[in-house]
Amino acid sequence: MSTPDTTDHGQVFYHTNRLNGYDLVTVKAANYLLWRCPPTRLTEHYDKNVSGRHLDIGPGSGYYLDHCTFPIPDPSITLLDLNPDPLTFVSQRISRYHPTTVQADLLDDLPPIPNAPFDSIALNYVLHCLPEHPSGRQGVFARIKPLLSQGGVAFGSTVVTGGAPATFLSNAFNALYQRMGAFHNQNDTVDALHSALGQHFEDHVLEIRGSVVLFTARRPR
Repeated sequence: MSTPDTTDHGQVFYHTNRLNGYDLVTVKAANYLLWRCPPTRLTEHYDKNVSGRHLDIGPGSGYYLDHCTFPIPDPSITLLDLNPDPLTFVSQRISRYHPTTVQADLLDDLPPIPNAPFDSIALNYVLHCLPEHPSGRQGVFARIKPLLSQGGVAFGSTVVTGGAPATFLSNAFNALYQRMGAFHNQNDTVDALHSALGQHFEDHVLEIRGSVVLFTARRPR
């Protein structure tokens, strides 16, 4: 497999042919065997935080949007991704919700986002896929916080390489995914995430499950 240019943010790994196997390989096998954070915990994280006006950034295959419980029967859902393939794939998967899609780069200034502000914004397994930016991960939170309502919640999860328990297998696959260009989490630690969230939110909570950090953040500064 050739190594993708990092400027594509690893988007080669999210083309439609790979998304067809994403639930089995990433949501189930990798979460159980590598990162030790079961998909049931991530679904619970959605259940607790998702709202009736929701923005999902980097929705992957849409597994969690498909399986979580929204607080209202007909939520307003907006999907944002750099790659059009996940937008199309997830839109079809959750077509019952009639989602809005936006193609945009999270590492650049965002265009006007329909339906903003949102009462919930999810960044699930997104941060560890993003190439390191000069502003660090805090730059991501700086760009999304204007999209969040004052009483809303930003939440998500990410695989870190420092501050969370690791195994031989998780370290090996982290290094492999970094070489492939799928992961860019060489400098991602629990402390770094704590600092980045603290710069832009009055309140935030971190939970460590295996090599994964789940986070929630409220009250944008």
